[in-house]
Amino acid sequence: MTLTGALPRSAYADTADAYRAATETAAVYDNAATGRLRAEGVDALDLLNRLSTNRVDNLTPGRGAPTILTTDRGRILDLLTVVNAGDCILLLTSPGQQQAVSDWLDKYTIMEDLTVADCTAETALFTLCGPQSRDALAAAMPEIESKLAELEPYSAIDAAVAGREAMLLYRPMGGLPAYDLILEAAAGPAAWASLTAGGLVPMGQEAWDALQVSYAIPRYGRELGDSYNPLEAGLIGAVDFAKGCYIGQEVISRLDTYQKVQKYLVQLRFSPEAVVAVDTGLEGGGRRVGQVTSIAANPAAGELQGLGYVRTAQAEIGARLKLVPPGQGYGEVVGMPQLFGAGE
Repeated sequence: MTLTGALPRSAYADTADAYRAATETAAVYDNAATGRLRAEGVDALDLLNRLSTNRVDNLTPGRGAPTILTTDRGRILDLLTVVNAGDCILLLTSPGQQQAVSDWLDKYTIMEDLTVADCTAETALFTLCGPQSRDALAAAMPEIESKLAELEPYSAIDAAVAGREAMLLYRPMGGLPAYDLILEAAAGPAAWASLTAGGLVPMGQEAWDALQVSYAIPRYGRELGDSYNPLEAGLIGAVDFAKGCYIGQEVISRLDTYQKVQKYLVQLRFSPEAVVAVDTGLEGGGRRVGQVTSIAANPAAGELQGLGYVRTAQAEIGARLKLVPPGQGYGEVVGMPQLFGAGE
């Protein structure tokens, strides 16, 4: 079951209205593209701990954490959310990356007790976001209202929507409160109808893309991938420098210890006359110093915004970088995102 793309545009709110709801009140997005893997076996958390950047072997049922699978060169394979669901370990991957992640885990499973199954098609995933999203959830599911106030980031609780069992995961989008509701695919349409009838504004793809750029959420194929390492991508808060070895650990530790990070992910605001596209170069001091990776119109501010990578020396708030022809105008650095904080 997938709703996004299957429903007519009229099923979603106007882009500006949906964006406004997501940033001021509450909205819901059909996040069907996000990969879902079910890992089972006594060694699941231990193996994930030995392969990824963050500590996850201590996750008790209901607890989760962001972590990153990296190559032996310290480059990003994918950013994961790992949740101990009690009867299994749930892995949320970037859209379309579930097979790559499953293959990576299989490659390093030798004697471990671990099986991984792709449950993306068998489940529905709706993301509820906005400053009032917790209140909206409490109104839709009053039986969990008392638990919502105590829910820590990346923690999950059992819930029910439209009479069907679900998992509710608190997974903030940077500074924006956000919750993932995961349930059986067959229950998806009824749950969507219930949530939107309860006042959550249905958000389409265009508004969702703008929201991700506004809150500097890095996306695979844009800001995440083999071209970048976690420190460049502002993901240092998902790196545990004390937990011991993992694939790519030596490279990442050396970059941090000797301050050898060559570029950083930045938020950009483009000048009113700007002509810009993804991969447009950025120039500073007469030389190319970076490139644009994502672009979106901010419906609330009425301006063009983006994300990009910029060499360390020019990655400063307020820096104005010329857009390399055929681009025109400039991009101003307005943020240095760190999705999970500055780390330890």
